Amino acid sequence: MFLVLSVVPCFAGNIQYGYNPDGSYVPQSVGGQKVQYGYNPDGSYVPQSVGGQKVQYGYNPDGSYVPQSVGGQKVQYGYNPNGSYAPQSVGGQRIQYGYTPNGSYAPQSIGGQHIDYGYNYDGSYLPQYIGY
Repeated sequence: MFLVLSVVPCFAGNIQYGYNPDGSYVPQSVGGQKVQYGYNPDGSYVPQSVGGQKVQYGYNPDGSYVPQSVGGQKVQYGYNPNGSYAPQSVGGQRIQYGYTPNGSYAPQSIGGQHIDYGYNYDGSYLPQYIGY
């Protein structure tokens, strides 16, 4: 989920989910902006564009193939206090992390926009809204 959140910080609004061809439940749109998916060189089905803004990928120091920029805005990575290597900002918009009510360590805000989480119909705890 961090991957998707790292490519949508400039869009606020409801996050709409659906199934991808691999059967994963992923965001289909954020704030009405469509998320387009495709396969990366590793064979993973990942966001290729959000609202028409292209996502550029590259390898991070731990060898993971991750977003490097979104619509020309650089994604910067670093280590979180829990030891995970995750996006820290996108285009200068800081991503702040914290614990969710279910105990997951996840983004709490992006560029000052709060992220609301909620339980999905299958019991998974996912971001539902970015904004305010």
